[in-house]
Amino acid sequence: MTNCSDSNGSGIDLAAPLSTDQDIIHRVDHLLDQDSRRHRSLWLLFLSGEGVQLPVVVPIDDVPARPDSLLARNLCGVIADVLGDVAAAGSAVVTLTRPGDETVDACDREWFHTLHAAARERGAAVRLICLATEAGTRKFTLEDEG
Repeated sequence: MTNCSDSNGSGIDLAAPLSTDQDIIHRVDHLLDQDSRRHRSLWLLFLSGEGVQLPVVVPIDDVPARPDSLLARNLCGVIADVLGDVAAAGSAVVTLTRPGDETVDACDREWFHTLHAAARERGAAVRLICLATEAGTRKFTLEDEG
């Protein structure tokens, strides 16, 4: 787990609400350095009901190329539990990192589908699913699902 601090001199106001998808993408792009994008992992950011990022970022390392439905269900169960405990009206941002470019591939689409299904099943409020690579950060959309 990583604690966030607004005293990093980056010019990012961690208390500012993330109102749009672009705000979230910019924040994810800021938080995840190039080294964290060289390996396949998942990152969780939690947002309050007002869209303010909560001060914890959770990395999950060594995720498989193809999604594991049990991992996705457990992850979404944790999201639902955390939000129920600390931000009932809040939501989460899930980011998949991997090496390569921003082009969505078949494995990315499987992760998108599996995470969405798990979030619905577990009642987890997922605001956005992002892909962060060394080339940049983008959101997954239904068009990417294929």
